Amino acid sequence: MRQSRTGLILTGIAALLMLTACGGGDSGDSGGGGGGGGGGGGTQPTNTSPVANAGSPQTVIAGATVTLNGTASSDADGSIAGYAWTQTAGTAVVLSNATASQPSFTAPQVVATATLTFRLAVTDNRGAASAAAAVTITVNPSITMVSVTGLVRFARVPFLNAYPFGLDYANAVLQPSRGVIVRALDAGTQEVLATGATDTGGNYSLSVPGNTSVAIQVVARMQRDSTQVLPRWDVRVQDGALTAVAPYTFTGVAFNSSVGAQNIDIPTGIAANGTASGVRASGPFAILDTIYTAMQAVLAPGIAPGASFPALIVDWGSQTVGTHFSTETAQHIALLADLTEDTEEFDQHVIAHEFGHYLESNFSRADNIGGEHSAGDRLDMRVAFGEGFGYAFAAIALDDPVVRDSFVFNGSQVVSRFNVETNPAKVPPATSDGLGCWCNESSVYSILWDLYDNTPSEPNDSVFLGFQPIWDVLTGTQRTTPAFTTVFSFIAALKAARPAEAAAINTLVAAQNINAASIDAFATAETSTPFPNLLPLFASITPGVPAIVHTTGTGAAPARLYNKAGNHAFLRFTAATSRTFTVTLSTSNPNVGRDPDFVVYRSGTQVSFDGESASTQYPETGTFNATAGTTYIIDAYDCANGCSVPNGGTPQGTPGDYDLTVTIN
Repeated sequence: MRQSRTGLILTGIAALLMLTACGGGDSGDSGGGGGGGGGGGGTQPTNTSPVANAGSPQTVIAGATVTLNGTASSDADGSIAGYAWTQTAGTAVVLSNATASQPSFTAPQVVATATLTFRLAVTDNRGAASAAAAVTITVNPSITMVSVTGLVRFARVPFLNAYPFGLDYANAVLQPSRGVIVRALDAGTQEVLATGATDTGGNYSLSVPGNTSVAIQVVARMQRDSTQVLPRWDVRVQDGALTAVAPYTFTGVAFNSSVGAQNIDIPTGIAANGTASGVRASGPFAILDTIYTAMQAVLAPGIAPGASFPALIVDWGSQTVGTHFSTETAQHIALLADLTEDTEEFDQHVIAHEFGHYLESNFSRADNIGGEHSAGDRLDMRVAFGEGFGYAFAAIALDDPVVRDSFVFNGSQVVSRFNVETNPAKVPPATSDGLGCWCNESSVYSILWDLYDNTPSEPNDSVFLGFQPIWDVLTGTQRTTPAFTTVFSFIAALKAARPAEAAAINTLVAAQNINAASIDAFATAETSTPFPNLLPLFASITPGVPAIVHTTGTGAAPARLYNKAGNHAFLRFTAATSRTFTVTLSTSNPNVGRDPDFVVYRSGTQVSFDGESASTQYPETGTFNATAGTTYIIDAYDCANGCSVPNGGTPQGTPGDYDLTVTIN
């Protein structure tokens, strides 16, 4: 018992000693070591909760891979340490990693639009959790694309094979519509679902959503743009010449795309008697197809297969100005569309003729001053060549020398027709309409056709060149000639390019009362003229020495005056030094208000113009800057003879035979 009590006392003493050794000290010692350490004695800082961002809503197609995006989540006083995604609504899907910032999944297959909802919560680096953020994913049923194919045809009205040879509206013929734009439209919303073009056979193929109500729309436009290899073009038919006007279209009936095939036949909209029975739908496509054919003559191997055709508008509809090609506002061909008088959508030679002017203007050079003309007219030599080339090109492009132009006369369909292979008669000198002359478009087109074709039509026709040499001269020497673009400049260049055929060319050209043996661009050797005093056709003029040239008031009506032979006189000179020249022009016209005018050209480019308007200044004067060694041509005329007159207008003064006195100083 004593031993046990002693053990207890020792234990208490030992405990006291241990407490003393640990520095327990005096309980009143506030500076003891227990109160001063750095660990755990201060206040902890506040932790701001993070903010979850589950990303933007998405709309996807069934079967698509969808990626959720929580990377925009943030923590103001730390960083995001964990992500927790859960799906809260919609068809269940399996996330690739529910704890990743951007998990993905495969959108489920649905038969109708469905919505999936996901929730994201994040934690920061100190363990704080965010409030949940949600995002919705809209899943649309998957789209099965199908191919819709078909043939696009337009109705072309042919010509009657017997008198009066007019248009045969009762027997329209369906032909493939080649190279035109084709669209697939949603039949309900009119949304464009697919766009393509017909091929050389009029066939199209478009990929569209299956089991969808669609309609095929054909656009009156042929286009190969810069995204495609050469050749390129952009030709459209519309009502107006402005680029902002939309081309004509034709839309077929609605059908289910799963059918897979839909042909389009575009009707004329014209009854058998030639009156409108509906929308004249096929007209624009008939025009385009004629131009498509004409382009093939240029794109043929060896001609210009890589050509780039500048944009062209065909104005067909309400315009009544008359058929013409113009570069005003935009390059365009204007065609008539009046069923009661003259409509031209089915007159292929007329369309191809105007396209010939477009080609000459863009690939060669056209000095043609325009105006009314007809076979046998004695024309300004620039007009004679331009119009003659237009008819010859149309015959070449269509492989048909018989030109037809339909119109209505006394309520009946009739047609003007002539054969470009028929050479005007040679009864020298050519002093009456219809005879061979450098001033006759008939002479020009018969020469060009005989140069092209391989069928001798008369004893004078023994040359066959095809189209390539003609094209080469047009795009080469004819483009840069210092003279005007006339039969003289063309034949002189062709003979130089084809010396082996020069003799045969001489024979062919001489049959039209043109001096071919000694021909040059300035017609210096020409002796044939339809009027006295017109030779030389390009008179020479020396600075400081007055030159007198003759003009004549010709033409059957005021609107046809200015572009006839003799209305304009031409003078040429070559500048010895570079300097400014002054042109002075007076006329023998004694009438009050007389107004002589002139234009100065350098290789077809106008460098000075004293305008076509009544002027109080007399004599007429003007200046231009000349370059040494360069040849210039002065086109001088009395406005009573040579000024253009609007349809229905009156000439400026009394037409007549007047002498012009021209001086350059």
